[in-house]
Amino acid sequence: MTNSLVRSPLFEEFNSLLNFNQSPFAQTSNIRSGLNYRIASEDDAAVAEVEVPGVVPEEVKVRIEGRSLTVETPRGNAFFTLGQRIDADHTVASLKHGLLTIRIPKRDARIVEVKVSEEA
Repeated sequence: MTNSLVRSPLFEEFNSLLNFNQSPFAQTSNIRSGLNYRIASEDDAAVAEVEVPGVVPEEVKVRIEGRSLTVETPRGNAFFTLGQRIDADHTVASLKHGLLTIRIPKRDARIVEVKVSEEA
């Protein structure tokens, strides 16, 4: 008999909360109805993969609002909270063989110098 560790999606969500500050991309799933997903942080982007078997592109709605990414399908919904350094304007999504892949580019941190004036 072999002992094996089975990790549920709930374990992955809990683990991601423990590692919340290690990446500019935080992942949570407040709305979840039967969708399995994975989020990975690459050098230049975050990549979310959501399993949506039997769904065609016309049935998928992906929306970014502020720091929230929402995926809506007839099979269920998923909600992710993103970090602040994202480039939402250049996000792309593709669907192949029941796997929705969303690539969210990272944006370089802005450096702003603020002039300090002397009060009179």
